[in-house]
Amino acid sequence: MASEESTPGFKPQISKPQISKRQISKRQKFWERLWASTILIYTLVATFVVWKTLKKYGVNPIAFFFIDAATSWSYGITSARMVMQIIHGNMKSARNWAFGAAASFITPQLYILVTAHHAPADVYRIIIGVISALFLFTAISLFLEIKRKKRRTIHSL
Repeated sequence: MASEESTPGFKPQISKPQISKRQISKRQKFWERLWASTILIYTLVATFVVWKTLKKYGVNPIAFFFIDAATSWSYGITSARMVMQIIHGNMKSARNWAFGAAASFITPQLYILVTAHHAPADVYRIIIGVISALFLFTAISLFLEIKRKKRRTIHSL
């Protein structure tokens, strides 16, 4: 009698650890909250930079702080959920989260662009450059994650 291992096309089954949806949900919430909290720390640093550099051009650092704080938590949650949806292969849902993340991310920078008066051209270039660089970084990261996900799916067949 031939063993299963000598049968052509036989693939040994490797059992994956069983993780309940509740455990995944707890872990996902932990990472979402950690990411959102990190972004809130970034808000404090960004507010300090605005206060030291852009206050003299009419940007109110207190208003910037409240706008950035209000949008940073939602940015943290939406961007984390977007990444999780990409990892799980739910591209339609990931796109929806991406729109929320983009809106949350750009709002504080738009506030600076709208309220800064008579700032040197370099200030505008830097802000637009930061926005562009972060969007480019996000686009490249998403592209690479999608490519990696497709490669994993093909190899698992």
